[in-house]
Amino acid sequence: MTTKPKKLLIENGTVITLGEKNQVIQNCSVLIEENLIKDFGPSHKFQKIQVDKKIDAKNKIVMPGFICGHHHFYSTFARGISVPGKPAKNFVEILEKLWWRLDNVLDLEDIYFSAIVAMIECIKNGTTTVIDHHESQCSQEGSLDQIEKASKQIGLRTSLCLGVSDRYARGKEGLEETEGFLKKVQAESGSKNTPVVLGMVGLHASFTVSDKTLKEAGDISKKYNTGIHIHCAEDIVDQNDSLKKYNVRVVERLKKFDVLGPKTILVHCVHIDEKEMNLISESQTNVVHNPESNMNNAVGCADVLKMLKKGINVGLGTDGMSSNMISQARVAYLLQRHFNRDPRVGFVESVRMLLENNSIIVDRISDGKWKVGEIKSGFLADVIVVDYNPPTPINEENFSSHLIFGIVNSPVDTVIVNGKIVMQNKKFITVNEEEILQISREISRKLWDKFLNE
Repeated sequence: MTTKPKKLLIENGTVITLGEKNQVIQNCSVLIEENLIKDFGPSHKFQKIQVDKKIDAKNKIVMPGFICGHHHFYSTFARGISVPGKPAKNFVEILEKLWWRLDNVLDLEDIYFSAIVAMIECIKNGTTTVIDHHESQCSQEGSLDQIEKASKQIGLRTSLCLGVSDRYARGKEGLEETEGFLKKVQAESGSKNTPVVLGMVGLHASFTVSDKTLKEAGDISKKYNTGIHIHCAEDIVDQNDSLKKYNVRVVERLKKFDVLGPKTILVHCVHIDEKEMNLISESQTNVVHNPESNMNNAVGCADVLKMLKKGINVGLGTDGMSSNMISQARVAYLLQRHFNRDPRVGFVESVRMLLENNSIIVDRISDGKWKVGEIKSGFLADVIVVDYNPPTPINEENFSSHLIFGIVNSPVDTVIVNGKIVMQNKKFITVNEEEILQISREISRKLWDKFLNE
């Protein structure tokens, strides 16, 4: 059972508030009531207060949980898989030989376990909110319910969608699953409790989606007042396809169908031009950068510095490569310096993408229901305690350096999501990690057999 004391006090830690005016407060406590942050301040301030539970954070960092702007929980079972044939030599072959082949053999049990294992890794890395993009073309009906089940069981805050695609002529089925799920979660979000699961309309990518499916997806997004979550110009093949079939570039095509806007997430944007950047900026559409994935797939480097200068809200994701958000920020800054051949750029921007811009994305897609990413009275109690006792002074000016070069390698001790203790002393409260991993190994072997025979 998830532990949710009515009053919880995290005491004696070094609190990093983040937010517009980040504070680093030594010997500080955070008071949580129900699912909200009630107060924070010097530990002596809370000595006489009566609480249900206390967590001692001495010699530890207390800060908001991290947000992942784009994940693929379903990619878990690709780890260690043997891909038959010659190695993929380009992006399309990577899709055909691995990812499309994998998502075409997943069943509902595979989906559940691949999701909950990825969620365990998110929690262990201090990630408390994830915007996931699911793919399972042969098992679409009920797929989002399985991920939602895992999310609620473990206690992770998630926004879910199904990447609808016409590549197997199953777009209609995917849209039906999307609408059914949105109808359900929006009905649940109308209750007095803050929802921990929300939904979006997902599309795989422009080059696998017909005009008909794109229009219907846009209609559903407007009906349920949500955004579109889509891979955009990850590889040049996406642009070439759009120009050949529709005589417009990818972002222009999305604008034509009126799916850009503050609630929409364009993932990657490696191969967009300046005109497309302007369209994204004017529409206040979000972009999510996935540096490790882009390097792994050898598709190029997104010019995120130029996007940021144009006022585009660029966040940070993993694209299923991992669940460690600090490592993504670290790779992002290194990649931008390499890409621009300039050691003066990238560091501040990568930290901002992680700690500020991802929070903006979450606020937009949740209609303000999810106030996360800051230790602040009235914000949702998504808080992590990290085993980091710094060897040098830590303050507001140098926190980013401690984050990227120190906290990145430090174990997360305790995770609280929506006021519930999910993990404490590095042990899960909500699930049996060892049992899940044992079952996962058995299920993944069966999936690999299906994959090889596909």
